[in-house]
Amino acid sequence: MTFRVRFVSENKTAEVEPGTTIAQAAAAAGVTINLPCGGQGRCGKCSVIIGSEIKKRVLACQTPVEEDIEVMTQKAAEKNKVVGITDHRRIPVDDKTSVTSGHGLAIDIGTTTVAIEVVDMDDHLALYRAAGVNMQRDRGEDVLARMQYSADGGASELKGLVLSTINDLLYTFTEGTQNINAVCVSGNTAMTHLFLGVDPSPIREPPYIPVFVKAETTGSGSGLDVSPDALVYTMPAISSYVGGDVVSDITVAGMDLSEGMSLLIDVGTNGEVALGNRDMMLVCSSSAGPAFEGSTTTSGMLAQLGAIDGVKVEDCKVRYTVIGGGEPKGICGSGIIDLVAQLFAAGMIDRRGNFTERADAEDGVFTIAPGVVITQSEIMDIMLTKAAIYSAARTLVRSMGIGFGDLDKIYIAGGFGNFINLDSAITIGLFPDVDRSKYVYLGNASLGGAVNYLLSESVRTRTDAISCNATYLDLSSDPAFYDEYTSAQFLPHTERDQFPSVHF
Repeated sequence: MTFRVRFVSENKTAEVEPGTTIAQAAAAAGVTINLPCGGQGRCGKCSVIIGSEIKKRVLACQTPVEEDIEVMTQKAAEKNKVVGITDHRRIPVDDKTSVTSGHGLAIDIGTTTVAIEVVDMDDHLALYRAAGVNMQRDRGEDVLARMQYSADGGASELKGLVLSTINDLLYTFTEGTQNINAVCVSGNTAMTHLFLGVDPSPIREPPYIPVFVKAETTGSGSGLDVSPDALVYTMPAISSYVGGDVVSDITVAGMDLSEGMSLLIDVGTNGEVALGNRDMMLVCSSSAGPAFEGSTTTSGMLAQLGAIDGVKVEDCKVRYTVIGGGEPKGICGSGIIDLVAQLFAAGMIDRRGNFTERADAEDGVFTIAPGVVITQSEIMDIMLTKAAIYSAARTLVRSMGIGFGDLDKIYIAGGFGNFINLDSAITIGLFPDVDRSKYVYLGNASLGGAVNYLLSESVRTRTDAISCNATYLDLSSDPAFYDEYTSAQFLPHTERDQFPSVHF
C-alpha cells in the first residue's frame, strides 16, 4: 500500500509508504522544505498546510503520511542568491610554483555560505568570484544537525546539495569550466567529509576521530563540473572540530611564520580559535551555534538586500541601516551585534540580557522596525553564543599564562566577521577589550587560503605542517573553560576589569 502526496504550489507528487514523513515525501518529489534543526522538530520552521477542505498546519519533519494528502508549502523567503564578480587582480604569492597550469578553482564550503574563486594559475590572476547560500541548509542549519541527517542515511543527498551549490556558482560565469585543472576545497571537517559524500558521524562519537584529515580525488571523482582529470585537494584539517578552514586562516594571517604571539577568532557556528606563533599553535572549537547567522532568530536573515546591517539607539529610538536601502525585511549578524550592544548601552537591557522598562518590550518582544523583532529568548541565545567564543579565546590565552594585552595581533576571520563593528563586539563581550590597533580583519581567509594553496608550493608545505603540529585543546573536558563560559554569560562579563572601556 502506498499513499499519494501532492505538493500543490510546486505541482509535484510522490507515492510513499505509510509512515513516511511529509518532509521525506517532499524530498522524493523534488520539493525543497527547509529543515533548520535537521528534522528534529525543534525549530518549527518546516510547517506546512495539509488538507483540501479542512486545513491543518503541521510540521513536515514530524508528521507521517497516513492517507492521500495535499500539501501547501511555505515558499522560502530567502532564495539561493548568487553574487558573481568578474575580477582581474594579481595575487601576490611567496613563490611561483602552482599545482599545475591552466585555471584553478578555490572553494570555501561554509555551513551557511559557499564561496568560490577561479584563478589563472599561470599568471597568478584572480578571474571570477561568486558566493551563494549552501543548499545543505535545507537539511540542517548547523553542523550537528547535518551530521545527524548524514547518520540517518543522508550523506549522499548532502553531497549532492553542496555540489549543486558549487556547480551553480560556476555557471554564474559564461566561460566554460572544463579548463579548470586543479581545485582546493577549504571548510570545516564535517563540511569536507560531506563534500566527498563521507558520513562524518565518527566526529561526534568517541574517540572523536575524523574519517580523513585530507583527501585527494579527480574532477570526475568529485562530481564537480571541471576537467575530468582535474586534481582536487581538500585543505588538511587539524582535528574533528578544527578543519581546513582554520588552517587556511592561519596561513593567510601568517601566524605560523611570526615570532610574536597572536590570536585568531573565526566567527561562525563553530567559533574556532587559534593561538600561536612560529614555534607553537594551540587550537580549539566552542560550538557557538548559529545565533549570528539569522537562522534561529525570528527576524534573522543573511546579509542580503533588505537586511538591517547596522543599528544605533538614540533616546530609546532605534535607527538602522538596510543593505540596498528601502524597507527592512529582517536583520543580519552584524545588525544583531549592533542591536544588543546599543540596547545595553542605552539601558534597555540589563547585564543579564533582560529587557528593562526603558525598552517598552511587549510580552518579551522588542520591535526593531515594522515587522522586524527580537525576543527575550533570542537575546539569551546571542549571549550564550558570544560567551562561547570569548571564553574559548580566554581559555587558550590563560592556558599559556598570558593575557589578551600580551598579544601582538588579534585576527578576525570569516566572511561574516569582516562586517562586525569592533566596538559593538567588545561592548557585548564577544571580543577582548584591548587596544583596537591589535585587531586585523582577514575577511574570507578560508577562501584566500585555498587560492594560495593552488598557487604556492610553500603554502602547501605550511598547511601540512600546521595540520600535523597544531595542538587541539578539547574544551568539553576542560573545567577552566566551563568556569570561563559561566562568567561570560553576562554583558559584557561578570569581571568588569576584563572590559575597562565598556561603561555600564
